[in-house]
Amino acid sequence: MDWIGSIQKIIDYIEDNIDAELDSDILAAKIYTSTFYFQRMFTILCDCTVGEYIRNRRLTLAGYELLSSDSSILDIAIKYGYKTNESFTRAFSRFHGVTPSIARKNRISLNTFSRISVKSNLSGGKEIMNDFSKRGYVVKETGAVYYTQDMDKTLKWFKEVLGWYGQIEARDENNVGIYGCVNNIPIEIEALHIAPFTGIHMFKGDSLQMMVGFMLVQGVEQLYAFVKKSGWNLITEVITEPWGGKTCEVTTIDGSVLKFFEV
Repeated sequence: MDWIGSIQKIIDYIEDNIDAELDSDILAAKIYTSTFYFQRMFTILCDCTVGEYIRNRRLTLAGYELLSSDSSILDIAIKYGYKTNESFTRAFSRFHGVTPSIARKNRISLNTFSRISVKSNLSGGKEIMNDFSKRGYVVKETGAVYYTQDMDKTLKWFKEVLGWYGQIEARDENNVGIYGCVNNIPIEIEALHIAPFTGIHMFKGDSLQMMVGFMLVQGVEQLYAFVKKSGWNLITEVITEPWGGKTCEVTTIDGSVLKFFEV
């Protein structure tokens, strides 16, 4: 599937139907894919969820209409999917930092969330990286290295405890895993090479009884809850570090330590 073209098609559809009922199931069906993969690919390509995109675009357009028309605030609220004046006011205030009535009365300059062009969204970062690379090469992705004597057992642990995906890429003559990868996104999406690798490379060897990964996440509290729910208890409480970030450490089935942080 041409994911870039498909997601752009969905963005165009959203823009043309911004005041209609929109949800992920409807949008995913339009490009003949599952809601699960659609939501993941939209977030990867657009740097926001589809729900955030729809909400932010509606609030941007509602702001334009508020300042440029005589429509009542309630009519504008209903047009952009809000059933009551109160719910619209709360959302409007969170996005724009001011209530609709004050914005209209004082003609305040409001925040905007621009329509996304997927190709521009992706190419912008590449151009910046090319500008900064004076060495003749650019590091495209990095990954932690993890050693294990039982790759099948380790792969199963990553799937069950962290909810990750992965596979063993190479085995020796005795069918023992000697190289594999685990990642927080599905293999099918990783294979598209549209986002940097954020997983771990696994090699056969004696496990390191020390920290082997220091990974930035969004939602460290949720990660902690997910691991505890799986029944794995070798995880520290989430703490706030002196530098302001939140961290927790997970000791794996091999005794290695993965440290996750959020800023």
